[in-house]
Amino acid sequence: MGRIGAYLRTAFTSRWNLLFAGAGVAAAIISGFPGVILPLVAAGELYYLASMVTNDRFRDAVDAQAAKARREETAIGTREAYERLLRSLSPQLRQRFERLRERCLHLVDMAGRHRDTDSGSLEALERLLWGYLRMLHGAQSLSEFVEHTDGAGIRRRIAELDRRLEKLPKGDDPETVRLRAVLEDDLRTTRERAENIDDAQKKLDIIVAEVERLESKIEAMAEGSVAKRDVSDIARRVDEVAEGMKRTDETMRQLQLPAELDDLEDPPQMLRDEA
Repeated sequence: MGRIGAYLRTAFTSRWNLLFAGAGVAAAIISGFPGVILPLVAAGELYYLASMVTNDRFRDAVDAQAAKARREETAIGTREAYERLLRSLSPQLRQRFERLRERCLHLVDMAGRHRDTDSGSLEALERLLWGYLRMLHGAQSLSEFVEHTDGAGIRRRIAELDRRLEKLPKGDDPETVRLRAVLEDDLRTTRERAENIDDAQKKLDIIVAEVERLESKIEAMAEGSVAKRDVSDIARRVDEVAEGMKRTDETMRQLQLPAELDDLEDPPQMLRDEA
C-alpha cells in the first residue's frame, strides 16, 4: 500500500497533471455547467491515475527515484558519521589516519594508471579505512578511560576494605553487623570498578593490535606494489585484507563498543571523491 500511495502521489503531483486538472476545474466554473463538467474532469483524473499506477515504466521510474533518494540520504548520513568521528580524534590519531588514507589513495592512483580503477576495490579500501577509523576512535575512548581512572588507588581501596573486614569482631552485635554489610557492599562495588578497568584494558590491547595489523597490511600492499612495479594484483590483495577486516568487525561487535562505532552497510566515500 505504501508503494501504491507513492505512485499515486507522484502521478497526481506531476506538473502536467496539475496543469490539466486545474484547467478542467477552471473551465467547468467558467462554463456555467460545473455539475456536468466537474464529474467528467474527476472521471478523467481517476482514469489517468489508474493508468499510471498500472504502468510498469512509470512504476520503475518512481522506484528508481525513491532508491536514489535513499542512497543520497544514506550517503549524507555516512559522511556525517565519518566527519564526526574524524573530528573526535586527537591531532596525533588524525594524522595517523590521514597517513593510511594517503597510502590507500596512492594505491588507487597506481591502479588507475594501468587500468580502469575497480569500484569494488575502491569500496573495499574505503571499508578498510572506515573500520580503521572506528578502531582509532574506540582505542582513544578506552585509553582516556584507563588513563583517567585511578586503578592503583582502586586496588589499594580493595586491600584496605579487606583488612577492615578481617579486623571486625565476630558476633551478632547490631552495629558490627551493620558495619560489615556496609563494608562488604563497598568492597563489591570497588571490585566491580577494578574489573571494569581490567576489561577496558583488554579491549584496548585488542584494538591496538588490530590497528597495527591493518596498518601493516596496507603498508605491505603499497610497498609490494612499488617494489614489484606490478599493480595487477591490487584488487586481489585488497580483497584479502577486506576478508581479514570481517574478523576485525566481529571483534568490534564482541567488544560492545558505542553505537557510533557500528559498521555501516555502505562505507563513507573517503577515496572515490578523489580517485
